Amino acid sequence: MQNDSLHKLTLAALFSALDYILALFQFRIPSPVGHPFVDLGFNFVALGVLFLGYKYGLLSGAIGLLVFDLLNGYANHAYLTVMEVILLTTGTYLAWILLKKNVSLPAIITLGVVSGLLKMGTGYLRYLIEALVDAGLPLPKAVVTALAAFPADFATGVSMFIVVPLFFLALNKVSHQLHWNWYQQYQ
Repeated sequence: MQNDSLHKLTLAALFSALDYILALFQFRIPSPVGHPFVDLGFNFVALGVLFLGYKYGLLSGAIGLLVFDLLNGYANHAYLTVMEVILLTTGTYLAWILLKKNVSLPAIITLGVVSGLLKMGTGYLRYLIEALVDAGLPLPKAVVTALAAFPADFATGVSMFIVVPLFFLALNKVSHQLHWNWYQQYQ
């Protein structure tokens, strides 16, 4: 039992590190609110919840991207990143349950699309909150201003349509070669 907990924590730390490292590679999008950029960090947040289960996937994603925000000048908006991670992992995990944790190609593609759409939605919500709280804009102006930051989240979401299924298939193959039946152990 103790060995199992250590294994879970080690994998969660690995996913956390991947979230952080992949968030470093970014493409900035000019915007009147926030600091939007396209990165691959959220891809591994979605993958983390699929491979580690809800609790460890949520923790690894929140820790990895929280540390990224704190160390890279986004500390004042770190709470919004954690909000995005909570919403993304919860929605992705619920979709995973609805798909009965099926690892077929159509199911994994569906999870990529679901996680990408969730990222688009959570990203828009993030910039809406920033426009309301940080800029102090009234709701109608905040809605429009948040749309200016949306292209970054749209691009990140579209990347998730492709990256999540591809990396899932690769990691799934590696896990089988290592005799790690993750979907039976941690789900």
